[in-house]
Amino acid sequence: GLAEIKGWGGRARRAHFNMVENLVLFAALVLIVAVTNKANATTAAGAAIFFWARLAYAVIYLIGIPWLRTLAWAVSVIGMAMIASVLL
Repeated sequence: GLAEIKGWGGRARRAHFNMVENLVLFAALVLIVAVTNKANATTAAGAAIFFWARLAYAVIYLIGIPWLRTLAWAVSVIGMAMIASVLL
């Protein structure tokens, strides 16, 4: 395998992989909502919250503030929960 990348580059790589992992669930939720025609203001707000929280997550990850990164991740999960809520 490849040697572990340190510092800023390593954080960027880990942020990328984390986004890919989270994007799978987000995309599935959005597609299910679209196919079932359940999109509404809540799902739109959830998607916007997810987007901005993930953008903040990436920046915070690159800067290297673990506790704030966790908070940004939690906010993105809230956004996905808002999308999922219309499917219940």
